[in-house]
Amino acid sequence: MRKITLYVGLSDKDTKTQKINTLDAYGVINNILQADATISECRGIYTHEDGDVVIENTLEIVLLDIAGTMSRAWIVQKADAIKAALNQESVAVQEENIKSELL
Repeated sequence: MRKITLYVGLSDKDTKTQKINTLDAYGVINNILQADATISECRGIYTHEDGDVVIENTLEIVLLDIAGTMSRAWIVQKADAIKAALNQESVAVQEENIKSELL
């Protein structure tokens, strides 16, 4: 099974400050993904394309592709939608093959 982890910073790409509060960002992401996920809060350090560095609240979103239905196109579409909704420069995507099961 695949484990897909998305890392989403919450500082607006233009103002480099957080415009959408963290709990509201959970709702935005839930509406976009429409998939089971685990979301954790952490802090991230991100270097923008213009060289500015921000330390920001970040959401780590873990998706387990149990049924094998999360194609690369699906992941890219969801990441692009999250970027647009939260005004982000990028979303980091990590994919791993893991052994996992629901008991």
